[in-house]
Amino acid sequence: MVTQTSVQKATAIRFGSGKLEVGATVGTLADVGAIRNATFAREFEKVEIMSDNADRIAAGIRDHFAFIEFDMLEIDMSKLSVIMGGLDTYATVNGTPVAVVDEPITLNGTDAVRLANKEGDGTEAASIVVTNAAAVAAVRNTDYVISVDASGYTTIARVAASAKLTDGGIALIDYSYTPNASVTLKSGGNTTIADKVVRITNTNAAGKTLQITAYKASIDEGWSYDFPADDAYEVGMVHIKMKARIDTTRTVGDQLFAIVDEQGV
Repeated sequence: MVTQTSVQKATAIRFGSGKLEVGATVGTLADVGAIRNATFAREFEKVEIMSDNADRIAAGIRDHFAFIEFDMLEIDMSKLSVIMGGLDTYATVNGTPVAVVDEPITLNGTDAVRLANKEGDGTEAASIVVTNAAAVAAVRNTDYVISVDASGYTTIARVAASAKLTDGGIALIDYSYTPNASVTLKSGGNTTIADKVVRITNTNAAGKTLQITAYKASIDEGWSYDFPADDAYEVGMVHIKMKARIDTTRTVGDQLFAIVDEQGV
């Protein structure tokens, strides 16, 4: 075999898919989860000003857009509601409260650790009581702190100065939570679509990322869900197409999307 050239920059050869996130802002991005067929494309119309006797005077573009498409394998109605930008109404229906007794949590340093169960509406678990392995009660904000993470799980972290909860020791947590019995997604009547930030991040084996962020994207078309045959050994998917447009509140030259590449350096 005759080779025509050699690899010029091996780090510029990319492998793998990526994590896709959507949110109202960069700080509120939520992971959409398992996807297929993710693509990013930019489009514009080239325009030229021509003369009759001196060739082209100028060239430029108009209608500069970017498109992000993917198939959702995890049909999470809360994430789908975010993607739809306010066209749909998402709600949860409470199930029966569940009491948890002496859930063991290992507290290392001051790292936050999730409780095993979450409130259906993503709020803090109720009736939290914390003791150490010797059954001595710990005090909130003195021995430990409670918070809720971005996924709606209640977390506990040891306070560094705590004498009752030791670094690396086990805390026993009593609490109650109310799971969702169901969720609903209702639509019809809303006609305004809110813009979202969309981000695709590919991480290679060395932990380096290739990240594309579209600043002002919104759903560009409706979607359908096909129910696969029971014996098809396939999953149902929802195809999503989002269109990003110019965000005039940003600096010129940085109004549509940004690509940050650690892999090709």
